[in-house]
Amino acid sequence: MDKISLGTIQSMNSISPSAKTTPFEAQESFKNYLQGALENVNETQAQSNAATQALMNGNMDNLHQVMITAEKASVTLQTTLEIRNKVVEAYQEIMRMQV
Repeated sequence: MDKISLGTIQSMNSISPSAKTTPFEAQESFKNYLQGALENVNETQAQSNAATQALMNGNMDNLHQVMITAEKASVTLQTTLEIRNKVVEAYQEIMRMQV
């Protein structure tokens, strides 16, 4: 998520509150951010799987690199799950609010 998130956050920070963003533009921006983050998680998982497969096939001798790749994928997935949990929690809190 590092490379996608950083660029997306920087582009989101460049939009000032007075820029009069329409709700559709805000939704598209948020959708693109989430889509990029999830694609990055998927890519990290695929890299971990490929490194593990290469190690099992004997095409890679560096166990440390495989373990680093696997741990990076694990941390990325855990971070994504925690963010999802916080979003669901925030949604539930909003739904409990009385209007």
